[in-house]
Amino acid sequence: MSQHFRSLAISLTPTSITRWAAPAAIALASSVLLPATPALALTETQVLERLQGVPVFAITDDKGAPLLGGLPNQPNRKPGDPTQVMLFFLNPEDAQSTLAQVRKNNPQIGNRAQVAVRSMNDAFKVIRENKDKTVSFQFIASRPNLEAARTLLTSSGKPPTQLPSVPVFFAIGGQGNSQGLLTMTFDQNGKKEQVVPFFFDRTDLQNFIDRAKKDQPALAQTTRIQVTNLFSVLDSMVTKPNEKPNPDVQRFQFVPARGAFEYAVKNQPQPPNTGNRPAPR
Repeated sequence: MSQHFRSLAISLTPTSITRWAAPAAIALASSVLLPATPALALTETQVLERLQGVPVFAITDDKGAPLLGGLPNQPNRKPGDPTQVMLFFLNPEDAQSTLAQVRKNNPQIGNRAQVAVRSMNDAFKVIRENKDKTVSFQFIASRPNLEAARTLLTSSGKPPTQLPSVPVFFAIGGQGNSQGLLTMTFDQNGKKEQVVPFFFDRTDLQNFIDRAKKDQPALAQTTRIQVTNLFSVLDSMVTKPNEKPNPDVQRFQFVPARGAFEYAVKNQPQPPNTGNRPAPR
């Protein structure tokens, strides 16, 4: 399963981000007790759809074709191994900084380049559909979140070599038998739903915990932030053949970094102006 999430990519397609407004409607609450829920099998496609609300940023030309970077020549490289890489940035500032370097080093190409907004779900789709094995891909997490992940690992006694390439942060709370994953509750069409959030930004999770302290100070005092790899979470959510579905992973949801979300909303592609012409069927 991990290989599906680490496939190669050479192209991206535009996508609407109208669904990305959903995380903004989340109301803060916390609990360590997950009520019973029917255990339904999740497919890889269903799991990746939960990444529709997570924006990523790619550098493309003025027509939307991605700009690829060259990989350093390795002495043990075999024929057919990747020679180029496409980058998906989780932080728009990192994408803008890289674009500035492209414009400085190659103005002819850089002056026609831009930062394009995509969803992580769509990025995974083109990654899985890519047939050119000479092109690899890489998701680039922000430096502050990588450093936060490193600090959490070392403080728990784990080696830095286990640093996840794409860290996601979650929280556990409670004591003894009541210890478990912290959840957040939101209103979905008038119905309360409880999910286990995985944050792409550690600061956003800390702010969530700080606000939860006002309602449940005793619980918040026992809360600890943990970090794991995005790919590991995705793998755990997919129901394998001849495996009983895990009801807990059905509540897993992903919360994009606030800064990335706000940038995506501000810079989402605008539909063309069709005037008073009727919409085509």
